[in-house]
Amino acid sequence: METPVDIIRVNDDGSDIDSDNDENICRTPTKSSPRKSPLKLSAVLKRKRRLSLSEPGSSQDCQESPDTQPGNLVSYSDHSEGEEDLEEDGDKEDEDEECMIEQSRTATASSKKADFVFKEPSFRKKQFIFHPFKSVNGVLSPDTNNTEDQVTVTIPEQLAASYGLYIWPCAPVLAWYFWLNQNEFRSKRILELGAGTSLPGILLAKIGSEVTLSDSVMTPKCLDNCREAVKMNNLQENVQVIPLTWGLVTMSLLNLKNKLDWVVGSDLFFDPSVFEKLIFTIQWLLSNNPGAGFVCTVQERSADWSIDLLLKKYSLRCEFEYPERFLAGTGISPSDLTGSHTIFVLKIFLK
Repeated sequence: METPVDIIRVNDDGSDIDSDNDENICRTPTKSSPRKSPLKLSAVLKRKRRLSLSEPGSSQDCQESPDTQPGNLVSYSDHSEGEEDLEEDGDKEDEDEECMIEQSRTATASSKKADFVFKEPSFRKKQFIFHPFKSVNGVLSPDTNNTEDQVTVTIPEQLAASYGLYIWPCAPVLAWYFWLNQNEFRSKRILELGAGTSLPGILLAKIGSEVTLSDSVMTPKCLDNCREAVKMNNLQENVQVIPLTWGLVTMSLLNLKNKLDWVVGSDLFFDPSVFEKLIFTIQWLLSNNPGAGFVCTVQERSADWSIDLLLKKYSLRCEFEYPERFLAGTGISPSDLTGSHTIFVLKIFLK
């Protein structure tokens, strides 16, 4: 009995023809072979699997005969008709799947064209309730017996592609800072820069401050949002809204000379590209309003961001305070306001 061997054809020079063919196949550019859709490839793989299961030696074709000794197998090797049937079934599946894909694409495209209607983001309202606190030996504690002095502020916001139309975490932090330090800001003349949703400024107006809200002339929707906030809180007679662009000396800026005690803002240092424009505007306002100071909340976004050089350039100094300090005794956890962010109160004054 002859032992089966693999037959390898060899060229005259001794090289393997099969090896050369394999190498040429590997070097053939991918683009020369037709690309099939994933579903079609899936159908091909299924067909191949069925064919492999029907080949001699597979688990389904090799069965142990009850008449033979254990270990002897009976093979069924005639599968030509079955293979033809499987190929026909596979081709039919390919056609059905391609038809289903085309119908799905057509239905999706027509649905998008028919159903899509652009809707401009609408205002939604948020309410903030500030409860009174009492000071006992210099320590704040909630005044549960006093419900008349609580203040409710309603703020409009939009989930739109504009920083100034959304209430960022810095705004409630600054509002609570003002609420817990009312005596320092009550009856003062205050300008809020980059007001947007205007939560801190509206609260200051409700505790008796003379407030002016401002935002860039380049963002009219933010100015409209300020006006809407004023209207919602019935402060049309008490609060003024003006356009004020950082870094520019305009009539709106000049008209603020000798008219302010405080300049405030929340999350103004959100982009390094505006830092110097903002610092310039702060320096001008403080220089032209003797005794005035600047207060804002800052969210730390990058360790590489700094205003130290700008403060030196414009002869300014600063100090800061974290929420853990001014919220002590209130029962308010700093994380309730800041979330997972690091936020602090920054104060700037002239040197």
